[in-house]
Amino acid sequence: MKFFHEQRLWAKLLFVVFGLSFLIPLTPAEARITFKAPEDLQAPGRRVAGGSRSPQDKKCSSGQNPLTAVVPNSNVGLTTQANPTFFFYVPQTSATLELVLRDQNKEYKQTYKSSDKGGIVSIPFNKAPLEINKVYRWSFSIVCDPQERSKDKFVEGAIKRVKTAPQLASKLATASPQQRANLYAEAGIWQDSLASLAQSLSSNPNNGELKADWQALLTSSSVGLDNLVSEPLLPDQLKPQVITTNQSN
Repeated sequence: MKFFHEQRLWAKLLFVVFGLSFLIPLTPAEARITFKAPEDLQAPGRRVAGGSRSPQDKKCSSGQNPLTAVVPNSNVGLTTQANPTFFFYVPQTSATLELVLRDQNKEYKQTYKSSDKGGIVSIPFNKAPLEINKVYRWSFSIVCDPQERSKDKFVEGAIKRVKTAPQLASKLATASPQQRANLYAEAGIWQDSLASLAQSLSSNPNNGELKADWQALLTSSSVGLDNLVSEPLLPDQLKPQVITTNQSN
């Protein structure tokens, strides 16, 4: 009887240990996502806004981190989407926000009302479809003083739309949203990897694996946005709201 009693105790102990292991978030080393940056892909710009920390500067925005574009060190992101989504860390501010996208011929401008909440926001670009293999320059600004734009806090970089390789398209067709983020990351397609993972994490904010993947993606050696890992990913209802959209030639 004692033997069977001990067996039952060990069975219960193993159940508890292995059961709890599913509740423990993965560490970055165990995360299944790795961003492989394309070689020789670089664009001029700045992904972190500069500026002083004067009282006037703090009045425009406040937060531990400055305005930051969620892009790799190369300052350029690839996408397969005609209408991609941009991601920025926006510190708490009540100022107007502005996204400008331009190619050699046209410029698209959208202004937004901020949510007055600091965090990482997603900004979909729906004004016009991006052309394949064309590089577009973008800038995103916190307009601190509409009468004196030199006081803007801004970041800038580039985005390029590419065709989906047949082998990648085949894998994506049967992949889950979480797997899609990893497939895009392995292919070096930053914009789509980030958007896929952000969508999954927004739907399951307490999922330990997704949190670990998010941390692994942001802290990849070719990304280095470790300081943004603890910043919240703002839900849709807290995204900046479009005020105006303009296009010029």
